[in-house]
Amino acid sequence: MEEDASSMVSNAKTNANNTEASDSNNSTSGLQPAPKRMRHDKNVSLVKFKGVVPQQNGHWGAQIYANHQRIWLGTFKSEREAAMAYDSAAIKIRGGDSHRNFPWTDTNNQEPNFQNQYSTEAVLNMIRDGTYQPKFADYLRVQSQREDNNSNASLNQIMVHGDEQFAYRQLFQKELTPSDVGKLNRLVIPKKYAVKYFPFISENAEENAINGGVDDMELVFFDKLMRPWKFRYCFWRSSQSYVFTRGWNRFVKEKKLKEKDIITFFACECANGAKEGQNFFLVDVIHCEGQNCNVVKKPVQLEQITGKIFSYNEKESNSEERGFKLFGVQIN
Repeated sequence: MEEDASSMVSNAKTNANNTEASDSNNSTSGLQPAPKRMRHDKNVSLVKFKGVVPQQNGHWGAQIYANHQRIWLGTFKSEREAAMAYDSAAIKIRGGDSHRNFPWTDTNNQEPNFQNQYSTEAVLNMIRDGTYQPKFADYLRVQSQREDNNSNASLNQIMVHGDEQFAYRQLFQKELTPSDVGKLNRLVIPKKYAVKYFPFISENAEENAINGGVDDMELVFFDKLMRPWKFRYCFWRSSQSYVFTRGWNRFVKEKKLKEKDIITFFACECANGAKEGQNFFLVDVIHCEGQNCNVVKKPVQLEQITGKIFSYNEKESNSEERGFKLFGVQIN
């Protein structure tokens, strides 16, 4: 009996100890998820931007990996500045089609051309010491001045056939970026040129609904062989950019366009004759074969390629007058 009582007491103590241990474990496990959630909430910003690391002093670090090695890009006051530093480094190290924190715009589309002037190490050093953005801003300022000089060119007369003449004006040029000829299948048109030279497209969807505006339209351009090319012209709100979409990929492939090639847009007008005042767009291509051609500082002279610009069929009429067809319209 004493042994049975002793055994019962021992078992009771054991059960009590097990119950306390179980309660202790339950109470501990109940407290553990809270710190985990706190850590998870704290790390939300880590996945907001690629290559951005928060610092203990409240600043933000930027880093990028290349060849399985980490490259430190420096510490920045804001998370956005660090994310922009990563994007700039990714252009030089990984090319224009790599993952980005921010979408392509008229401004950062010029970064590949700017970076081509420097080595990879020079670009990384500029990002680290904070001189990258000021130097890039100076580059944009110089490019804008050159483009403005080009756009101010006056109309030039060109003899095409007989006494028929055509006036033309170079609108603008653009050096193609990796993204222009990449997988995005679109050409970004600098906003100042899109607004100045192309038909109006509203940037606001609500405004279109109220005022009956359009979200997109089809623009027709002719190449040097007078072959028509149709492009869907629209405004991408996601990147705040004016772009050519449908039709551009076909143009890239057939013209064998590559990064650094230059496209030039012209406005042409019949200067005299029965079709005086008739307007149309013309697009020309300069292949740079991977070299830095740079945007031409002065307007391209179409007289140099007169024989290839306009295709026409000579035809004798009953009155023995000669003429030619332009866009299927007989011009005498």
